[in-house]
Amino acid sequence: MPRKCQVTGKKTMVGMNVSHSNRRTKRTFLPNLQKMTFHSDVLGRDFLLRISTAGLRTLTKHGGLDAYAIAKPVSRLAPDMAAVKKAIEKKMGIDEKPVVKKPAHKPNISARLAKKVAAKK
Repeated sequence: MPRKCQVTGKKTMVGMNVSHSNRRTKRTFLPNLQKMTFHSDVLGRDFLLRISTAGLRTLTKHGGLDAYAIAKPVSRLAPDMAAVKKAIEKKMGIDEKPVVKKPAHKPNISARLAKKVAAKK
């Protein structure tokens, strides 16, 4: 099992130890992973997740496992969390692809001038 957080995606990083004499040796920076059980109210079951402490804070901020999974798009979730999200959406009857309106932008000046010229004719 890789040392990777199932919520935030944090994983092992590689760096250098630098001594007082500036000698460099390779080392690894491990994420602070914890095994924790989270309950899904919608699905009515528990999930054992290996998450970092930052991931725990993220879940707490969003209000739990269900709220976090619903708030994030599937493309931004780890495969384990994506499966949980799909199960929650299926149980709740939520559409998988919500319609997202794109913000309106102002047309560029050449488009505005083209409209004025067309309106005068």
